[in-house]
Amino acid sequence: MTAGKRRRTAERRPAPSALPMDVTSRRFARLSGLRWLWWRMLVLALVIGLGLVALEAGVELSERPGIGRAPLPARLYYLLGLFVFGGLDLGVPSGGPPWARDLLWLVYFAAPAITTTALIEGLLLILSPQAWRLRRLRGHVVIGGCGRLALRYLDRLRQTSPKTPVLVVERRAENPHARVIAERPRTEVLYGDVASDAVLQSLGLERALSVILLTGDDHANLDAASRICRIRPQLARRTLVHVSDIRLLRVLEHGGILDQVAKFNGYRSAARHLVANTLLPHFHLTERADAVVLAGFGRFGQTVLDELQRAAGGQFQVVVVIDLEAEQRAQVFDEQLGFDRGYRHHVLQADLRHPGTWKRVRELLGEIQTRPVFVLGSGDDGVNIRTALGLSHRMPESKIVARCFDQTSFTRQISEQCGFEIVSTSELLLDSMGEWLAGAPGSTRR
Repeated sequence: MTAGKRRRTAERRPAPSALPMDVTSRRFARLSGLRWLWWRMLVLALVIGLGLVALEAGVELSERPGIGRAPLPARLYYLLGLFVFGGLDLGVPSGGPPWARDLLWLVYFAAPAITTTALIEGLLLILSPQAWRLRRLRGHVVIGGCGRLALRYLDRLRQTSPKTPVLVVERRAENPHARVIAERPRTEVLYGDVASDAVLQSLGLERALSVILLTGDDHANLDAASRICRIRPQLARRTLVHVSDIRLLRVLEHGGILDQVAKFNGYRSAARHLVANTLLPHFHLTERADAVVLAGFGRFGQTVLDELQRAAGGQFQVVVVIDLEAEQRAQVFDEQLGFDRGYRHHVLQADLRHPGTWKRVRELLGEIQTRPVFVLGSGDDGVNIRTALGLSHRMPESKIVARCFDQTSFTRQISEQCGFEIVSTSELLLDSMGEWLAGAPGSTRR
């Protein structure tokens, strides 16, 4: 490494309308129903037990004299009759000590009250089952969105907090991930717009542990967060918002907008990890300034270049940008963030799958006497992996990094055999979420 390069390194170190709401997780409903059934059976047994105590103490029934001396099955039969509307005519309590008569009078009123509440709950369950189940949620995590990131977050949350109830809000009933998530234990899926006041009011925010907004629409996420701060301000510090537009996130951070909620960008988390743990160590091993090829210049590619400019300025001399919309996206990047003057950049509007694309890249890099670094970050994981395979054969001396949303055993094995690296954006993002995977910051619930 040159002295100038070492010196620079040392200096850096210091929406459409919502669909009708519907709950689809039958498994969670069954578990909750069993729990409430046990409580109801316990209250029923307690009331019958009080009636038996009163009869045992000598209280008689005006229309059923001698019931206190009757066998236990007979006494149980008459006491159960109190729970039936228009059932047995037992008369009124008489005789025995006053406390026992009062106890039996309590049973007289409690029995029909239990029956009435059961009928009302059954009617509500028939008319509005989703609203009834939502009212019983306590200490739950609300997840806005039902995409791949929400699915991965839920899986990781289940590893750290398996008993925490989860309520997922998704606006599209046809989303295939919704059915997958609905099969998770202690999980419900509610169809509706998470940025709607009507939906937010039905989420039990006053009883929620935290809110994680992971929809693919930044404005919907921020709108929902703003409404949550207004409706339930004490929940703001336990609200996490995903903002995929890095420029928008910077505006929010620098302007102090919605500063009471936590905000993050998945691409920034992945880009920082990629630069710090993969690209910078590679740059340190080369004496000459490097060449970087960004194959795919969407939000991920732009975030990687922005992070390179921030953390590795001066350690690369050429950047080649490849994308089907490379010219337009390069103009957007230049306007929003800007290309630094410390390196030359080439914009190549081409298809990563076309062999001629890489011939042109070799021509552009022909004058560079160093191993180029390829960052394959298009939005298609399959294209990234196939391109990495091709480059590993055509340019085996190069440093190749392929981005994919989630790493599988196959991609891990093939990357090890072919000598390129895989960067899983979902894994890096979840690793950076830390305490939010316990339900909320500072939460120790399990």
